[in-house]
Amino acid sequence: MKKVLPLIAVILVTFQLKAQDRVFTRTYQSNVLPLGAMELEYWNTLRSGKTHFYNAMDQRLELELGLGKKVQTAFYLNFGSVAYSPIDSFMVKDYSIGFSNEWKFKLSDPVANKIGSALYAEIGFEGDEIELEGKLILDKQIGKNIFAANIVGEYEIEYEAEDGEIETEVETPVELDLAYMHMIGKHAGLGLEVRNHNEIKEGEWEHSAWFAGPTLHFSGDRWFINLNVLPQLFNAKKEEGSTENLVLDEHEKVEARVLMSFAF
Repeated sequence: MKKVLPLIAVILVTFQLKAQDRVFTRTYQSNVLPLGAMELEYWNTLRSGKTHFYNAMDQRLELELGLGKKVQTAFYLNFGSVAYSPIDSFMVKDYSIGFSNEWKFKLSDPVANKIGSALYAEIGFEGDEIELEGKLILDKQIGKNIFAANIVGEYEIEYEAEDGEIETEVETPVELDLAYMHMIGKHAGLGLEVRNHNEIKEGEWEHSAWFAGPTLHFSGDRWFINLNVLPQLFNAKKEEGSTENLVLDEHEKVEARVLMSFAF
């Protein structure tokens, strides 16, 4: 009987999450799609506010595929647009397009085991930039409460032309994502997400920006929508002599994201 109950729990959770392997917008969970299942996801992220006028829109179109044996992959088309005015007299607009591929390997279940866990890897290309990202995903579901944490490491290579020569800049940011969601019935939830981004360039730790904001989750049988607003709160690693409390060169004052998904 002790072995049967965890098995039933896994089956029920797998069925419930077949059309929703996540309830957060930024923090990943350990669940993966079952064999043969597919989801189409659309991301839209607004980033706004620097020391000058700045608005950016990031969009991702993702196709997720369940490969069985607790493995999932996904392919992304990434689009970006930026409008900013460093000087009040003119406006600059920029556009970008890229491609990404992710892999997710589930190690343990957040209901049947003491803690859920998974490994995540993603590679992305965007013109003059190559990005490698890895995550350790931890989560736990206790009744109507869902907890998740991601430890994220990235390796970014950016190519720049200077004096007729191609130079490279290497960044290795480290990030911690924390999330909590309380489910309200079967199809809605209210939660909080926290993000700590540490920028490291050429081995130098430049800043440690903290963000936090509410997340809403709504779902049906084959779809879900997640909404999140994430204002920047403070910088825990300031440069010597700096009086600025926010990091507004690499980040923005606020981000807002909507994530919509439909399962085939």
